Amino acid sequence: MSHEKIYKLLKLLIYVMGRLPIPIATFCSDLLGLLWFKLDKRHRRVTLENIEKALGDQISPVQVVRLGKQVFKNIASILFEVAWSYGLDRETFLSHYTVKGIEHLEKAQAKGRGVMVLAAHLGNFELNIHAIEGSKMKGYGIYRKLDFPPLERLILDIRQRFGYTMVPMRGASKKLDIILANGGVVGTLLDQSVDWYKGVFVDFFGRPACTNNGLAVLAMRTKTAVVPMCCMRKDRKFFIEFSPEIPLEQTGDRIKDIENNTQNYTTAIESMVRRFPDQYFWVHNRWKIKSYCPYPRQ
Repeated sequence: MSHEKIYKLLKLLIYVMGRLPIPIATFCSDLLGLLWFKLDKRHRRVTLENIEKALGDQISPVQVVRLGKQVFKNIASILFEVAWSYGLDRETFLSHYTVKGIEHLEKAQAKGRGVMVLAAHLGNFELNIHAIEGSKMKGYGIYRKLDFPPLERLILDIRQRFGYTMVPMRGASKKLDIILANGGVVGTLLDQSVDWYKGVFVDFFGRPACTNNGLAVLAMRTKTAVVPMCCMRKDRKFFIEFSPEIPLEQTGDRIKDIENNTQNYTTAIESMVRRFPDQYFWVHNRWKIKSYCPYPRQ
């Protein structure tokens, strides 16, 4: 089957899912999430181990399992919510958002060096990128290109339909320099594990986690502001909260500055996750890369 036909089939599937009555769609997504939790032993194990590592001293084993099931249900709901949103016009779509702290974003942008919006795989992270569009600022997002062209095309259709522009991660550096120099607002996620040679080890829930150092390097080079954005969802209502800019540390020790700034960004993400742990992407093995040292450099 040609890529064009596969793309049209995928688009039809999204259209049909988006037309389901909300109670039926919610039932289907919850059922899908619970089935996924039961059948996918590997991701269930990773999720429960991650929750235990992060929150095990605060909740019981029964609550760990209950939280794990909710995580799977939340991830399954993302697909149905994306399909539902695809049929909405911009005004209707944004009417489902409540945005707080926009003044922090505006203050950072007023400095004239652009803004990097720091977010996590929290809530419905596929839809939260459009919160920047609601601020009437030109929004961009960094993403990893998919290997399957039909799905890549559909994902870009969904993400860019209201004017948001996606920037492929590979070769993004020069593009981002131009975007930020022109006052652009760029969203990025910084809560995934990377290989040791791509990042630095910082503390995440009391454990060393190898984290991409690209945002710290970019901020140090361009002096752009980094503003955290916390996102959560409830009953197809989306709540976005921007926090004050994270101060940039520059002491002259480049390695230490990269580590300290990356730690500050990770700490901001941890505070978001602690607020809404049931909506975080715990299926990702955040601590899979092991550090030779039990703690990040001081």
